[in-house]
Amino acid sequence: MNNLLGKAVRGFVVVVMITSVISEPSLAAGKEYPVGNLLECGSRNKLVDHQGLQYKCSISGGGLKWKKTGLKAGSTTTAGPAVDLSKFKDVTGSIAIDGSSTVGPLTTVAAEAFQKASQTKITVGISGTGGGATKFCNGEIDMANASAPYSATQRELCAKNRVKFTELRVATDALTVVVNPKNSWAQCLTVAQLKKIWEPGSKVKYWNQVDPTFPRIMMPLFGAGTDSGTFEYFTEVINGKPARRSRTDYTPTEDDNVTVNGVKRSTGALGYYGLSYFKENTDINKAVQIDGGKGCVSPGLEAVLAGTYVPLARPLFVYVNDAKAKSNKAVLPFLEFYTLQLDGLAEKAKFLPLTAPQKVELDKAIKALKG
Repeated sequence: MNNLLGKAVRGFVVVVMITSVISEPSLAAGKEYPVGNLLECGSRNKLVDHQGLQYKCSISGGGLKWKKTGLKAGSTTTAGPAVDLSKFKDVTGSIAIDGSSTVGPLTTVAAEAFQKASQTKITVGISGTGGGATKFCNGEIDMANASAPYSATQRELCAKNRVKFTELRVATDALTVVVNPKNSWAQCLTVAQLKKIWEPGSKVKYWNQVDPTFPRIMMPLFGAGTDSGTFEYFTEVINGKPARRSRTDYTPTEDDNVTVNGVKRSTGALGYYGLSYFKENTDINKAVQIDGGKGCVSPGLEAVLAGTYVPLARPLFVYVNDAKAKSNKAVLPFLEFYTLQLDGLAEKAKFLPLTAPQKVELDKAIKALKG
């Protein structure tokens, strides 16, 4: 699943399908298993069950390999309340979703799980928040993902086409700037320093070019690929509008494991990705505090929600066409499943879950949709 998300390309529609493994190789005790021998080991700390035992995707010898955790199969739990999946088994129909490539993974995880529990087909496009908004406000899709609230222009388009909608906040995103654990000098970086590093045409190659008190150590850079919503957001808040302006002499990737391993291997490396993903790799990557004008602040749920971790934190949304929620019998069951499992889904998709008050607001919005 993580491999599918990692290879999603902006502008194309990802059709989420549930597949089964026809056969799996036998796993001998005490051995490591290269990527692909079981299921694809594409994300560090991913867990799978096999022949009554649990295996974890771990970094070993510079690559990702399956290792036994010592636990029995079924030890993995999903955050959130238990859900009676049988209530969704007779749900049929299709749902069309498009929009933000940042929120896309969260909705895709939900869609994949829901399809397994029902008889539905869900397509999740990643044309970007703007592209999704155009389709949504033209009445072409049932739902839209957005990494920012709709603008006045987008809302006017919806009003012009008589598309009434409900805005649902589903998670919070926080980008984390990371360095090698041996980096003892870059405890905190200002937005101006990050811009100096990442702006188009930047000549920064050594740490002392950022701050003369820093050592003259090479700074290999790792970051999001240009098709990523993370790239779009990071470049806009760090380098300024218009978005998508960045130096090009860095290692771009859609796979956060590349950044994790690149930063792990080089003392002077610097990269960025989501906070929840950083939590899986605190032993080999170190988070940098960010000074966005309110002092040096470490990334974390409390700082994000308090508004002190700026400018690398933002709310994430799903927009629902009110009329289609009533006419398409698959939409409301999917939204019910989505919201009930949101904590676990957010964790799997590497986002920060909602707070208790935010969940209350979300529940109110869903009830209003049900009428």
